[in-house]
Amino acid sequence: MEGPTGASSLRDHSPLSDRPEWLSPRDLQEVFGIGRTKSFDICKQLPHIYIGRCIRVHKSTIVKELMEKGRLL
Repeated sequence: MEGPTGASSLRDHSPLSDRPEWLSPRDLQEVFGIGRTKSFDICKQLPHIYIGRCIRVHKSTIVKELMEKGRLL
């Protein structure tokens, strides 16, 4: 079980609850209604991993950022 900022703290009606554990820029675009460039900027500025050439951000990182700052970058 994860802490209060982990993915397990997401409520069932959260737009992130039906997304995979590792989010792509496309996931961010769809959930937050932002453009492609902004979604890649967000991914690059937060802790992230590359799987091949694909960048991914952990869902708990997004939740933590939103809870701490109230916004993404």
